[in-house]
Amino acid sequence: MDAAWYGSTLSLGSSNSISRLCWLMGLNHTLLRAFALLLLLNLAAFASRNFVLVNEDILPQKTVKKINEIGNEVFEKSGIKIYLAAVKEMHEKKIKDFEKTLASKLKDPFILLTLSLKDHKVDIINSPSLSNKFNKEEILSPLPWKGTIIPILTSHMKNPDAAVEAALLNGYAEIADQIAKSYGVKLKSSIGNTNREIYYWLRVVFYSILALIFFNFIYRRFIRR
Repeated sequence: MDAAWYGSTLSLGSSNSISRLCWLMGLNHTLLRAFALLLLLNLAAFASRNFVLVNEDILPQKTVKKINEIGNEVFEKSGIKIYLAAVKEMHEKKIKDFEKTLASKLKDPFILLTLSLKDHKVDIINSPSLSNKFNKEEILSPLPWKGTIIPILTSHMKNPDAAVEAALLNGYAEIADQIAKSYGVKLKSSIGNTNREIYYWLRVVFYSILALIFFNFIYRRFIRR
């Protein structure tokens, strides 16, 4: 009797042990899945963001890559998102309306640089909290010694596509540098001042030649008489 009862207890104990083992294995599997999911979410959070919202075959891939490199570093170090949209034309739509449509899908704080090629329109909008973090008027200035976008667009380079590419990259980089300066951070991806200084002196030379031609015309036309 006792032996039979003891044997029955052994069988029950073994069954419980197996159940516990299976339960623990199931729990470990669940934990592993949860950990893997958490890891994927963290990786997704730190994955590179795309800051070029629209690009209608205006910017080459190497420039898009550079812009995203700058944008991701700015976001990582300041939390500010700088976006760019480059379209060929607005199709009878005002640039402000186009910007509002894009901005409605963006979360603060953000800056959006927009260009419409055939409409000859370029603009920047931003979250209200960022208005004092960068100089929008300076960046969009048509003056060759001040602006970083329009003077390059109007420089009439032999390759207009290269002019647009240079203007957008230059303008985007200038916004990024000003934001970085406002937040006291340094950007490793910054194109630096070298390129902007080259564009600056090219613009100075170009407009100086125009000024000389104009004054020469005035001199020959009126003063020399």
